[in-house]
Amino acid sequence: MSKIGVALALCVLLLGAVLIVGDGVATQVVDRGRDIGTALTNGNLGVDNATGAVNSTTP
Repeated sequence: MSKIGVALALCVLLLGAVLIVGDGVATQVVDRGRDIGTALTNGNLGVDNATGAVNSTTP
């Protein structure tokens, strides 16, 4: 393989690794955000279907 082929193969491998790691990080961020939202609202967060308004009750 030429140097260009090797460079392209390494770029593809690096891109794959970045996408896999990024997906894991994004999943953790979403889960953490959901946990924080639940803690702040005590799990009582909803949407009024008629008006689209967000309903939140805290103890």
